[in-house]
Amino acid sequence: MDSSFRRVFKTRNFTQLWLTQILSQIASYMLTFALVLHIYTLTGSLTTISLVIIASTLPSVFFGPFSGVFSDKVRYKTVLIVTNVLRFLVALLLIPAAHNTLAVLEIIFLMATITQFFAPAELSSIPLIVAPPQLVAANSIYMTTMYGSLILGYGAAGPIQALIGSRWLFVLISLLYLVASVAVYSMSDYDKKEVRRDLTLSRLANSVTSIWRSTRSGVSYIYQKKTVFSSMLKLAFGWAMFGALIVVLPGFAEKVLGIQVQMAGVLLVAPAGIGMLVASYLLNKNQRWEKSRVANSGFVIAGIGLLVLSFYFLYSYLTFSLLIAIFLMIIIGFAAACIYISSQTLLHLNSEPSMRGRVFGVAAMLINLALGVPALFVGGIADLTSPTITLILVALVAIIYGTSLFFEDTPLT
Repeated sequence: MDSSFRRVFKTRNFTQLWLTQILSQIASYMLTFALVLHIYTLTGSLTTISLVIIASTLPSVFFGPFSGVFSDKVRYKTVLIVTNVLRFLVALLLIPAAHNTLAVLEIIFLMATITQFFAPAELSSIPLIVAPPQLVAANSIYMTTMYGSLILGYGAAGPIQALIGSRWLFVLISLLYLVASVAVYSMSDYDKKEVRRDLTLSRLANSVTSIWRSTRSGVSYIYQKKTVFSSMLKLAFGWAMFGALIVVLPGFAEKVLGIQVQMAGVLLVAPAGIGMLVASYLLNKNQRWEKSRVANSGFVIAGIGLLVLSFYFLYSYLTFSLLIAIFLMIIIGFAAACIYISSQTLLHLNSEPSMRGRVFGVAAMLINLALGVPALFVGGIADLTSPTITLILVALVAIIYGTSLFFEDTPLT
């Protein structure tokens, strides 16, 4: 193991936070893909999958900026424990609601609302736990784990769902959230912010004016600081590309690649996760690479990969055509990781400690909006035309956007 990784793992709090991340993200990715497959099986419509994505992103509109302010007012450890316990309870609600599409969408909305408060507290904890020289290594570990969790969560969701059914899968997911809350509880106190002992959710609700002012100051800070603003846009656009792909994936796998929907995670998403792991390793080994250029290149490479994948019908007659699709997903995952890791590291490096909660609260909001807004159109376009045409459109947008970034004035870092 690289020495920088070893130094980070020697920090006990980081190890516990890392364990929390593994458990909660496996649960989240498994739940997301299980619900996508579950809804697609019930309805057979890609537009309905769009509703799943939209239900999971709408809370960011209402609570995104406020979640960052909340994190800045409450100790991060407390936020992480409470949100994981709540997600454990909400996941259990899916068991009786499994065959009620409307109820499932409502529960997804509730789960996403809770997660909206979890994300900024989790991300803002990293700089408090590790030293600044170890931030790149810590972020690489964080992103590597995220991609590993994505591989396991998305890859295992379909087969487990087919084996034991949706209801038992929801039980398994809820237990992962519960164990994650225990892992956070075992961490020592690391957040030294002054917090009123009588601070409650009701007091925070009665301080809407103060919260709104803090939120506006966070948005103003992001907009005025170009390095933060540019990195946040890249991060959001990168996740928009991912959201569009997830909406199209079940239909593309079934109608174009000719594979079972339940195997889409294993054959397509898991290879993308492998590409992400490779990118995470290379970025940590080559920390002198200009992070802005790495992110910009990621969009172009991902767009080209999606474009070649969308033209699968041209080489589908080859006996190894599916292997070509799998290899392309590895390339797409590699490019996506270049975008995510570089952009998130720039956010950590360029934002002031007192503003990080607000920065990542707004970032979470933009990421969720970026996931939801394209999904509103992608599912409908795919149903009206075809998954192939939809993928071509997504690929062209990614290539054009990535190319335009090389001409922007943002300083490279």
